[in-house]
Amino acid sequence: MKKLKAKIKALLPRLKHTCRNLSVHGPTYLTRKDVHVAYRFIYFIIYVHVWIAAVAAIYKYVSAYREDTIRFTTRTDYLDWNTTFPSITICQIGNNEKILQQLQNTDNEERLNFVKQIAFFRGDCPSCTWHNKTEYSTDLARLTSVYRSECKDLFITCTWDNKPVNCCQHFKPVQTEYGLCFSMNNIQFHEQFSYYVASSDRRHLGSLSVALSEDYEAFLHAREDVPFWNMEQDRRISVGYGMEATVSFSIVDIMNEPEVTFTVPNVRQCRFPSEVPSNFRGFSYYSYSVCIVECRIHEQLNLCGCTSHLSPLEYKDKYCDLEGLQCLIRYNDRLKRLRVPKVNETGLQCDCLPSCTEPDYNIIAKKLSLSDKPGGAISFILGNRPYERVTRQLAHTTLDLVVAVGNCFGLGFGGSILSIVEFMYYICFKQWKYTNVDN
Repeated sequence: MKKLKAKIKALLPRLKHTCRNLSVHGPTYLTRKDVHVAYRFIYFIIYVHVWIAAVAAIYKYVSAYREDTIRFTTRTDYLDWNTTFPSITICQIGNNEKILQQLQNTDNEERLNFVKQIAFFRGDCPSCTWHNKTEYSTDLARLTSVYRSECKDLFITCTWDNKPVNCCQHFKPVQTEYGLCFSMNNIQFHEQFSYYVASSDRRHLGSLSVALSEDYEAFLHAREDVPFWNMEQDRRISVGYGMEATVSFSIVDIMNEPEVTFTVPNVRQCRFPSEVPSNFRGFSYYSYSVCIVECRIHEQLNLCGCTSHLSPLEYKDKYCDLEGLQCLIRYNDRLKRLRVPKVNETGLQCDCLPSCTEPDYNIIAKKLSLSDKPGGAISFILGNRPYERVTRQLAHTTLDLVVAVGNCFGLGFGGSILSIVEFMYYICFKQWKYTNVDN
């Protein structure tokens, strides 16, 4: 205790000595003995208010740095741009011919409907109460694979800019909520391949045409996305046998400055494709649609202890049997819809951020008509050359924060970082030197 009192007794003179010798405004005036106490008291009140104003300004800067860090700017220097074509995914929605063939032309309508609703499951299955379903009650995934077409049987022709291409070489299988689909220009595949360019600096506009032998639904989406039940209706179209569809669209790319990656997802309000949460098992890259699919799978596991037989293969050990599927059907209204505050309070609650790299696709026109060609055909055409891009930038960098804090410190007290070093020198190092001399 005596040593502590001695230290305090030595520290107080050092504080006075420090205040008299500091280069910053305020402490020197407050410790001057030639200034009347009343003047020093008035100056002290002013000094405290300056401190309050400086701290409030610094707090405001720090809050803006944490919460208002992102801004968007539009670029129109489009002469040197290369815009990537969107990902196109084809999902089969019916295959009556193959089902009849596999069932050996059975006339049992209940059996036919049961197999169709299992193979192309959409959350509902009225025929799942069929009393002769015991032979199909276990491995629903195998049953589905039997009655769906492979790529070579599904695709008839594919053309890129009116030039024939190998369909199955570019449309790769991907597991979605609609079952096994075939997607082009998608980064979810583990293999590397070149992407189709929708528009280049040579003013080239891309177009893709495909013809299929069965009824299908086509989806237009970002390269990291996958089709899901809640995808916007304007970016999907169903094409039946003997039909022909045309979709014209435009693209507005989203670019990100390198500094954006240094902020956390909750601050920038988006995720990059490489930022996959640790509890996502079904896909290699993050996107909003991937998040919704994973959220729905986790909710299915919570409610029924199993997930749909059309889920990604990584959840194969959790696939439902027929009894589990009936549990999913009971909760279909809750699982299929997303919760929207004050609109739909009973849907699925998913806190999913959008992708940082997903472009904005605007559908200009969609046309569906009868065709005399075999199968069902669809064409995706870039309607106009992209003329603007949106760039995501940091509104406040770390350097901006340092400069703002330094400005407040300099404006209020006339100090700098050297003033802090000076204060530490007088308080710490010089203190013990003089204490030792006194002893």
